[in-house]
Amino acid sequence: MDPSRTEAKKDQFVGSVKENAGAAVGNESLEARGKTQNNAGNVQETAANVQGYVQGAADQVAGAVKGAYNSLTGNTTDEAANKVQRKKGEIQKEYNA
Repeated sequence: MDPSRTEAKKDQFVGSVKENAGAAVGNESLEARGKTQNNAGNVQETAANVQGYVQGAADQVAGAVKGAYNSLTGNTTDEAANKVQRKKGEIQKEYNA
């Protein structure tokens, strides 16, 4: 299963609510389950960021390599498309950094 930022945020929120509610009423079990769920959300968010960064790096490298090849062969149409792919990869890396 791919890591999901949406699921991660949901787990962080619900976990925090459980943790705070458990602490407020003195229910250590609920508080512990909330901490666990919140931590699981943090881990999943980190995994989603890493996955997005790696995909961005792959797009950036692939676009640069294909663009260089197309530049050498004079294929300007594909060269432009590869510049777009490279830029998309750069943006994706920035977003996930």
